[in-house]
Amino acid sequence: MGQDLQTRPPHAASIADAILASVLDPTITIDDHGVVQSASHSVLEVFGWTPDELVGENISVLMPREPHGELHDDYLARYRATGETHILGRTRRFEVLHREGHTLACDLSVARVEIPGSDAPLFTGSFRDVTARERALAALRESEQRFHAAFDQEHQFVGLLTVDGDVLEVNRTALQAIGATRAELNGLPFWETAWWSHSRESRHEVRRAIERAAAGELVRFQVEVRCHDDRVRLVDFSLKPVVDDAGEVVYLLPEGRDVTQVRRAHEAENAMLRSLAAIGESAAVLAHEIKSPITAINIALRAVADQLGQDQRVVLEELAGRLQRLDGMMQRTLSFAKPLEFERAVCPVSELLDRVLRDSRTLGQPLTVKNQAPQAAFLGSLPLMEEVLSNFVRNASEAVGNGGRIVLSAWSTQAELCLSVEDDGPGVSPHVLESLFKPFVTTKRQGTGLGLAISQKIVVAHGGRTEVGESVLGGARFSVYLPQPEAVQ
Repeated sequence: MGQDLQTRPPHAASIADAILASVLDPTITIDDHGVVQSASHSVLEVFGWTPDELVGENISVLMPREPHGELHDDYLARYRATGETHILGRTRRFEVLHREGHTLACDLSVARVEIPGSDAPLFTGSFRDVTARERALAALRESEQRFHAAFDQEHQFVGLLTVDGDVLEVNRTALQAIGATRAELNGLPFWETAWWSHSRESRHEVRRAIERAAAGELVRFQVEVRCHDDRVRLVDFSLKPVVDDAGEVVYLLPEGRDVTQVRRAHEAENAMLRSLAAIGESAAVLAHEIKSPITAINIALRAVADQLGQDQRVVLEELAGRLQRLDGMMQRTLSFAKPLEFERAVCPVSELLDRVLRDSRTLGQPLTVKNQAPQAAFLGSLPLMEEVLSNFVRNASEAVGNGGRIVLSAWSTQAELCLSVEDDGPGVSPHVLESLFKPFVTTKRQGTGLGLAISQKIVVAHGGRTEVGESVLGGARFSVYLPQPEAVQ
């Protein structure tokens, strides 16, 4: 008889208790009026209630008032009356109220349980806390939104491909170029997309580039791309392999920059340079053809002037002076049109300043020199840079008049040599700043408008730049910035 007792199966209630004690997800059974009949032990860990506290309570204690808490009893009443429900046999998302007052996101599955000998069923609900998952998904969505916000603001064409070249992502700029959507392109081989539809050669070139990038090579070339308006654009295209921590290529990053306008501007610039070169080649011949008669006329005018009276002589002298100025303008124009050719050498700054100081003595205007970089040097032509600074000093002298101050300064940084000429004159009018270095633009009554243009041309040929601003002395400040040669830094 003892053996029979040992082999007798446990009571069904004991089995139910064991199940409720072991399930990980909260499981609650209610009657058809919503009163809790049983609860698993896991309701304490997840919802903060003990099973005993929930048994006998209406299930609505676990529901926020909105949207289901106040209406749950009505749902059950309708079910008892009609047998209609939308929750049985399905998993739905619900907000569950924790005992401490905050809510949890839960997936709820409800099943009807028939009790033998009873007309009223029970309902068992299994809750799965997905709050952490919801937060992770929300963080992921936010991260994706931030990614696309930056990704889609790029003016360049940007995408993301698998190692085999299938499209994973494309930014808005690239999509707009061909009038497509992400859904239309995702999963397509990159070389079969509309960007390359106009050229079989382009498709082959892109496919070869993908194979090279998948092997770990950064690939870059210029290629023509067809846009949705049937215009073909020149694109500076690159494919960059993206590697993981182990150094394996896991993605390919295609990027493209529309350089159509840059190419057109470059072609226009080359055409203009060719035209200017042709003018420069012709300028010498033209200057010679005009110089000879001008010289002859000038000599003849002076000879005639010696035979005339004082009044007539003044008129002829004025004509002769105008011819000389015309000859000077032609020589300056010829100088500006010619390409600069000079031997580059390491030139000490101290020697340059000494030469400019000697030049300034012919102006009868005192020049103060402040050399804060006595050991500095630049790579280029000493006579040409002397011409630049002497021109700045002459302009300053004309601006300040007698008794004005002019300061020539030099200082250096790790990368640049800085030279400036400052004065205490009236300064440069703001409305002429933009055109100050353009050829044939001048504020002087008898100026040619080529001095500053030639000066800037010399500075640019030395790899430098010019700037004009206000001087601490109150007048104008003309500055030159030259790169320092590595050998003398």
